[in-house]
Amino acid sequence: MTEALPCPLTLEDTERDVVRRVRDGDSDAYRLLVERYQARIHRLVGRVLGPDHGEVDDVVQEVFVKAFFSLGKFREDAMFSTWITRIAINRARDEIKKQSGRVSLDAEPGEDAVRGLRDLLSTEDTHQREQEEAPDSAVSGLVARTVASLPERFRVVITLKDMEGHSYQEVGQILNCSVGTVKSRHARGRERLRKLLAPHVSEFVRR
Repeated sequence: MTEALPCPLTLEDTERDVVRRVRDGDSDAYRLLVERYQARIHRLVGRVLGPDHGEVDDVVQEVFVKAFFSLGKFREDAMFSTWITRIAINRARDEIKKQSGRVSLDAEPGEDAVRGLRDLLSTEDTHQREQEEAPDSAVSGLVARTVASLPERFRVVITLKDMEGHSYQEVGQILNCSVGTVKSRHARGRERLRKLLAPHVSEFVRR
């Protein structure tokens, strides 16, 4: 009697089902997880490492390789998105230690990142800012350089909370620290951003 082949997985299958299939030896099922999270993890790693880093693709590849070989440690009661984000953050942190601290003026963050960080700078002209069009490259480059200049502990929290849209609780789970610690680092990071960008507030509001 011919053994029945497993049904092909689709993007509608739950992550728990996909993880179980991978653990059972179906390595092709892992491609589905990569499809779901590759763009998100690439964006996250790029934002944490900063625009001066030229090895984002390699770092992202390492994240997914590590996740594949670490699936045995994944708890099924946890969220896969939180788990792989933690792996990405830890790998990015290791990479930050290798950086020279020099920042390129070429790469720029996305429009959503710039708009999100604008809210840190001024509470005035809110309606006007909501009606603004996409920021120009000068503003984008300024934000990218400033975020990249923050100490790693602040850069990571600002990226996860303000640029990726995670809640304090989610950031705490990703970083494996208390919500109080997250809030403290977030507040201190925002204050540093305000000070660093203060000379450019008028430019941000006008644009």
